[in-house]
Amino acid sequence: MTNRPTALDVVIIGAGHAGVAAAAELHKRDANLSICLISNEQPLPYHRPPLSKKALFDANLPLELLQAERFYEATNIHLQRGVTVTHIGRAQRQVKLNDGQLLTYTQLIIATGSSLRPMPVVGGERAVGVYNYADIQHLGPKLQAADNVVVIGGGFIGCEIAAGALKLGKKVSLLVSGPRLLRKAIAPAMGVRVTQLHKNSGMHIHTDCHVSHLDDDGVHTNQGVFGGDLIIAGVGASPNIQLAEQAGLTIDGGIVVNAFGQTSDAHIYAVGDVASMPLQGKIQRLESIQNANDQAQLVATNLLAHRHGELASAYNPVPWFWSDQADLKLQMVGLRHASAEQKTLASDSDSRMTVVQFTNGVMTQVDTLNMPSNHLAARKLLAMSLDITWDMVQDHNQDLKQLFKKLR
Repeated sequence: MTNRPTALDVVIIGAGHAGVAAAAELHKRDANLSICLISNEQPLPYHRPPLSKKALFDANLPLELLQAERFYEATNIHLQRGVTVTHIGRAQRQVKLNDGQLLTYTQLIIATGSSLRPMPVVGGERAVGVYNYADIQHLGPKLQAADNVVVIGGGFIGCEIAAGALKLGKKVSLLVSGPRLLRKAIAPAMGVRVTQLHKNSGMHIHTDCHVSHLDDDGVHTNQGVFGGDLIIAGVGASPNIQLAEQAGLTIDGGIVVNAFGQTSDAHIYAVGDVASMPLQGKIQRLESIQNANDQAQLVATNLLAHRHGELASAYNPVPWFWSDQADLKLQMVGLRHASAEQKTLASDSDSRMTVVQFTNGVMTQVDTLNMPSNHLAARKLLAMSLDITWDMVQDHNQDLKQLFKKLR
């Protein structure tokens, strides 16, 4: 919209899932609020997960928008695209944009998300990454033209890209620093199974493979040099905390917020990937679409409660995640504990699996492979906040759906 106010009720920095969800919830609850949503990208705000799951491999797929353009035009949400915030002035409650604008806020939401972590080795800039639509436009044609692709990183993004490239008929080498794929995200038994299934599909997976540097010859590792037409890095992301640091907000792995989403400044909230929140006895970040949406909606509710002197609600999520890797659909619910005991439920196929993890005897995480009904049952069970034990699962024939029906 062209007539942009300079004094606003709420300014939201970042127009990813969390920022758009917060704006939509605020407007839903109070249509009279003046809201400015700031995006540093030119396209309308869009879904990010399809980038590494689908869009990278098919140039004809349109962007999946979070909201249609008419949504912003018909509301008091002033979407500013292609601009960045350069400074937060807490004393004046102002944000400064790179085009010189000064926007005054009553309350501010920081939803700046995260950015690709660069390869921390000499020549690391030679590896390209996937994070936003501009990356897809740059990388997509190169991937189509390549025959031999090297992917560095055995996390979700690395696995999704490697699986998609393999499905396009490329020769794919996936370099993984740990002993199996997805080591930090899923149960060991599930990681071993997923690793083997990808190998069976023709992917060349090199575990315990440590990169020393990149040059014209390719990727140099402790297992030799891997050359390719295209080298892609998927080694994680780092939260975009620079603005918050400059503003003097408390930082601990991300922007620290309390259970209500407030930062160390009561007029500023943080949501999504960038927020470090109290969860299960410690401060931690969650990188998931579910968290971005749910936390943003709760923060919008609490922000309005703060404005009206009402009680706020604490955020107590049951985190869940998913990853599509060619024909493999991984779904996880709960948080993984390094000391957890894992139990594998019976299944009728190598490509279907459920692993339940128990911490101090209580179910804390459930990972499923191509078993969405078990995932949904596990989400419902963990949301009940009951101490679910392995004996309880066994007593119901290892059927999570049956167990939920009994307990609800």
